Amino acid sequence: MNRVKQNQSGFTIVELMMVVSIIGILAAVSSVMFNYYRSKSKSTEAKLALSSIFTSEEIFFNAFDMYSNCLDDMGFEFSGSEKSHYAIGFPSITANISNIVYQDALKNGLPVGACPPNQAPSENQTYYLAGNGAGDAIVDTVGEFAAAMTLTSNNLDNASPGNTEDDVYEGLGDMTSSDRTVFSAAAFGYINPEFVTAATGSLWTINSRKLMKQHRKGF
Repeated sequence: MNRVKQNQSGFTIVELMMVVSIIGILAAVSSVMFNYYRSKSKSTEAKLALSSIFTSEEIFFNAFDMYSNCLDDMGFEFSGSEKSHYAIGFPSITANISNIVYQDALKNGLPVGACPPNQAPSENQTYYLAGNGAGDAIVDTVGEFAAAMTLTSNNLDNASPGNTEDDVYEGLGDMTSSDRTVFSAAAFGYINPEFVTAATGSLWTINSRKLMKQHRKGF
């Protein structure tokens, strides 16, 4: 009686281990890239909010020949306050606008009491806090927002406002000359659970020359 031989084929244990290893490597790489692009996409929030601040400032300047930190009074609306990963605005700057400039603004139609020349930091007026974050870390206090600014250099402040490419700190000039008719607004937030300190979170600024800069990626 003749026996028919059948070819038997299959994976050896070595081949199976190689396949599992390759799948593991691909999964690890995919996870890293996913987290990278997810964090990067969140930074779009900062760019959109700062662009909106710039537009509001320009409209206000065209009407009254000065910039201000009174975002709410000038019509800026932070629509992402409940969902945004970023706090934005002027968290620690008190306006120091020249009284002469301010009086001219009143003559040009600025409502009395609106955008005072000494406007102090105020939540939902000069700055807006984040409503979202990375894990349990959220920029939901003005102190946390301001701390991120003070860790940078080349401050733009009331004492010596400027408008160079190195400006990082949020600020506002006194409007007495062209080089002091400036502003710089900031956006700071946590968009990755591994970068949730004032020194590592994501930081963006925009100034009166529409120069938007990413100072720290935060991911």
